[in-house]
Amino acid sequence: MKFSKLSALVLSGLLAAASAAVSPAALGAEPPPLPKDLPAFGADRPLPVPAIAKSTLPNGLTLWLVKRPGFPKVSAALVVRGGGVVDPPGMEGVSQLLASTLKEGTAKKTSRQVAEELQAIGGDLAVNSSYDAVTLHASSLATGADRLLALLGAVALTPAFPPEEVALAKENALQELAAAEAESDYLARKAFAEAVYGGHPYHVVQASRETIGKTTPELLRKEHARRFRPDQALLIVGGDLDEAAAKASVAKAFGSWKGSGEKLPETPPSPAARPRKIRLVDRPGSVQSTIVSGRPGPLVSDPDWYDVLVANTIYADASVSRLFRNLREDKGYTYSPSGDFTSRRAGSLLEMQADVRNEVTAATLLEVFYELDRMAATKPTPDELSGAKRFQGGLYLLRNQIQAAVVGTLARNWVNGLPPEALGEFVTKVNAVTAEGVQAAGRKYFLSGSQSVVVVGDAKAVRGQLELFGTVKETKP
Repeated sequence: MKFSKLSALVLSGLLAAASAAVSPAALGAEPPPLPKDLPAFGADRPLPVPAIAKSTLPNGLTLWLVKRPGFPKVSAALVVRGGGVVDPPGMEGVSQLLASTLKEGTAKKTSRQVAEELQAIGGDLAVNSSYDAVTLHASSLATGADRLLALLGAVALTPAFPPEEVALAKENALQELAAAEAESDYLARKAFAEAVYGGHPYHVVQASRETIGKTTPELLRKEHARRFRPDQALLIVGGDLDEAAAKASVAKAFGSWKGSGEKLPETPPSPAARPRKIRLVDRPGSVQSTIVSGRPGPLVSDPDWYDVLVANTIYADASVSRLFRNLREDKGYTYSPSGDFTSRRAGSLLEMQADVRNEVTAATLLEVFYELDRMAATKPTPDELSGAKRFQGGLYLLRNQIQAAVVGTLARNWVNGLPPEALGEFVTKVNAVTAEGVQAAGRKYFLSGSQSVVVVGDAKAVRGQLELFGTVKETKP
């Protein structure tokens, strides 16, 4: 009998939780070998790609209907290209305020009426802004599909931006910014984004006080009109659908939508990696350092994207990664180092973060650089390679079991320039990664000399340690 992928992931989670409870004295010990008679992992199955009925409305809106019978719900995502990358100069971050106020009332409905109508059909509606798009996610019972699409159309096409709602959103944004500025994590992310991207639009982490202060309902209406164009939007509707009825509902809700003005410019390519520099953000009195290192990576459509994904899993993005074992289990420098690999339309980002005691800041950086260079110098072991591929394949399948998640994955792929068929290619392409491909990715993207490094901490305590690795540039929070 073979484990299912879900059983394997549950077992992995239980083992990880158990390992977290081990006493510090045992952290450096080698884990005991697993019993030899454990059943083999089952083969990963690619995610089936549902039938997608593709069409384009006369106004240019792209429509994908994803019929998934058997569960009486419907999920929808309206994706409009034009997120943070098209914020006007001097108003960087305004797209975040646009997203937070978009559903707070339409031309005919108040914010409360929108919420009550959603409640009546067992629905929900959320809006978020990324660097590359503004996305509206909505769902309801299948019997409420027509009302859901009508409400989604009203929110997307005729938002009112009531002054009182805009004022509340601005106050909330100021409070969130003040709270973030007190955290070393935010200071590190802000300085790191500036170090990696320079003047590229991807360098903006959060709306500034200046942007928040200058935001008005009139400006939000102008930005909405500039961005929300049917010819640069995708509507995905998935669930227990009647295709003809769904098309009729979409035509009724979105058929009158027209764009105006010039099309938005394409996002400029992500900048290339720069030679390693160390930036220090002084946080007087801090008893620990927040260390972030990383660099731009490939496009999600590049041939080596999957090699980098698996390589990063081996390097830092799992509780069995090399960096996790080194910094936590062997050295005891930090509780939970992490490694992210984030994809965007104009390029991905590799990023490692760890919070460590002041006195081991230099020692931690030494190990980070060692593990980065080891990715280039050595091939992964067979166990490392198979474990990383199982981790990524299983995680993808687990995340995409839910209908709304499938709609969300299709939407993200579209924003990043991938066709809908990419939904079913992930597991197959992950499983095709080889040890040679991982090492090649290590040589191209993981060498320590190509990483931007930011440390947030008490300059008096850590500056001398950082200077062991070269010139240190001190920056303001």
